Amino acid sequence: MDTCCSGSTVISAACGAAKCISVRIVVLGFAVFLAASFPAAAQMGDLSDLAARVIDAVVNISTTVRPTGAQNSAAQGQPADPALPRRSLGSGFVIDASGIIITNEHVIRNGDEIDVILRDGTRLRAELVGEDSYIDVAVLRVRANTPLSVVKFANSDQIRVGQPVMAIGNPSGLGGTVTAGIVSAKNRDIRTGPFDNFIQTDASINRGNSGGPLFNMAGDVIGINTLGLTPSGGSVGLNFAVPANTAQPIIAQLREFGETRRGWLGVDLQELTPEIAEALRLAPPRGVLLSGVDPRGPAAPAGLRAGDVIVNFNGQDIQDPSQLQRVVAEATVGSVVPMTVVRDGRSTQLTATLARREAPASATSAVAALGMQVSGITRALQSELELRNDLRGVVVVAVAPGSQAAAQGIRPGTVITEVQNEAVDSPGSFVRRVEALKAEGRRSAVILVLAANGQTRLIALKLA
Repeated sequence: MDTCCSGSTVISAACGAAKCISVRIVVLGFAVFLAASFPAAAQMGDLSDLAARVIDAVVNISTTVRPTGAQNSAAQGQPADPALPRRSLGSGFVIDASGIIITNEHVIRNGDEIDVILRDGTRLRAELVGEDSYIDVAVLRVRANTPLSVVKFANSDQIRVGQPVMAIGNPSGLGGTVTAGIVSAKNRDIRTGPFDNFIQTDASINRGNSGGPLFNMAGDVIGINTLGLTPSGGSVGLNFAVPANTAQPIIAQLREFGETRRGWLGVDLQELTPEIAEALRLAPPRGVLLSGVDPRGPAAPAGLRAGDVIVNFNGQDIQDPSQLQRVVAEATVGSVVPMTVVRDGRSTQLTATLARREAPASATSAVAALGMQVSGITRALQSELELRNDLRGVVVVAVAPGSQAAAQGIRPGTVITEVQNEAVDSPGSFVRRVEALKAEGRRSAVILVLAANGQTRLIALKLA
């Protein structure tokens, strides 16, 4: 028997109450400790009120791509084969009550018909205002009888790793799906395009979530969900969103001009290694090395030359090539921007008048991996390469000389349809599949290719 509780009934009761109070104090203290140790979980709690407040502004996107034959038949008043159209589903969100909707470019890519489905089931035909494949953003417009529910963007530069977030979207056609997690990382470059600076989150992002919003706990949009790295097709916690601050200037340009107007300097960039920095008498190592200067671009008349190191551009200290590309692209076309350049160990102040970066030649930007540059299949490429209308995959547009891809007979015009038994239909999905296989520890991947003569074959490429 506990000696404290021996003796009279009164004493035993008092000791029992004391024990109860002690237990409560311990439990309360442990709860406070957990809340302090895991603030994201403490803050997240019940998200039902937050979800109810913003869910009506999240929409489903249905895109129909009709093969050329079906389009011609419809134009001539002939019935088209209903089995021909290819449909895809995605997500989006309303930022203007008059009917302005944001989604991913890859959700509506090559779409002949784009429908927006509201939460109450109302289906509205959408007009494409503008699209940008570099950061995977598209702007749509619908005509609604009443003002639509809206959400607004947050300042994504203020987000912190570990901050709780919530995603709403249309995975596998299951609209209005709410998932939650935290910000896992910021400024991720996963090599899907020249301006990668994704927000990484463990909130579940699956097929169909693309184009949907990533919310902070105030109910504002900090990012546009765009992709997940996964070996299985399901979310494994490696999911990515375009930051709001990256998307907003592009969205504004698309709404005003129907196209993007990015700045362009006209230089080739290279990582600055410690060895090169030492040779250039640059201590401590910093900035980005120029490996070449385009004589047609603004850099040449500004006095830049190969071997220069840009350490500051338009007031921002430069750390790597990706950052410089983004900073240049975000600057206003025609603006005169100052920069600090280190040449032979000495700093020089230069200015350049930025030109306009040309839009990608196809509806989807090319990305590099495994010694190749691949692009999405556009109608222009379908016509040029005489590809089937229903063919899905990526087109090789360039092959590095001496690479394993070149040795395996891959040439510009080759179509890749599968990587290790999984279909790929965009540069992003191609890169994601390759990176997922690397994450699994695989050293090589089997790739299904379609040659120019129409024959398919399997080849193996090393991933390292």
